[in-house]
Amino acid sequence: MKLKSLKILVWFVASLAFASTANAQEIYESEDNPHSVRPVRPADIMYKKTVWLRMDLKDKVNTPFFAKEHWISKLIIEAVKSTLLRPYKNDSLTTRMTNQEFMEKIKRRDIIENSDPIDDWGGGDSGWGGGWGDTGTASAATQESDELDPEDISLLDVKVDMIFDKCRGMWIRDIQSLTLVLPADMNGAKGVEDPIASFSYKELVDNLFDQNKEAIWFNEQNTAENKNLAEAFDLSLYNAKVTKFTDAKGRDIFDIYNDEGRGEIALIKGQQYQYQLLEYESNLWSN
Repeated sequence: MKLKSLKILVWFVASLAFASTANAQEIYESEDNPHSVRPVRPADIMYKKTVWLRMDLKDKVNTPFFAKEHWISKLIIEAVKSTLLRPYKNDSLTTRMTNQEFMEKIKRRDIIENSDPIDDWGGGDSGWGGGWGDTGTASAATQESDELDPEDISLLDVKVDMIFDKCRGMWIRDIQSLTLVLPADMNGAKGVEDPIASFSYKELVDNLFDQNKEAIWFNEQNTAENKNLAEAFDLSLYNAKVTKFTDAKGRDIFDIYNDEGRGEIALIKGQQYQYQLLEYESNLWSN
């Protein structure tokens, strides 16, 4: 009788332990960020800030991402056409874009030659489209096609979660999404920048970059040292300007300082914010 009671007790304790383990595992999995390449448990996050960066792919520092016939925009567009990737409508990564919608977004706009620049943040020489990424005129190949040339899509927005993992003592730049952006001077009569589509960075790494010999960061000094695009992003081998950071009102940097009548210093403030992040990281290790 005692032996039977002991067996029942052992079974009951084991059942509780299994249920607790299963429940803990379920909670852990549900809390993981599905768009993180290397997710950090929320309980281990001491500091987190989301930052939006603008890459001008024609900037000399960024040309390895935009080498001839290896344009990152071309790689992504071809992956969407072959159904390797599914685009999102914006960088919140909640609503998918259909292939038909994507094909409409990459149609060529009518280019207005010698038009006056639009003097605002959305286009022209003093705004996002000029100060954040000049392009020039459309290529001859583009003019003959109904579709934008990948070389014309020369702006890339990078959404990054800046995280300090207190468990591992690591500062992590967790890229969430990449967004293809058409520059203002390639957007015809509208003359403003046009976000084409956003992509989960994790999906890009898993479905396109990983083990892909075409997904290269081109090292023109030594092609034997070409890197995979995933490695290049991990190493932050790009130059980009901060355009937005976590804000309760969802404003970008220009909106914040334009509200204060100081819109012209937005570019400077973006750079200052980058320095503040570097200072914060440095101070984490100070005595």
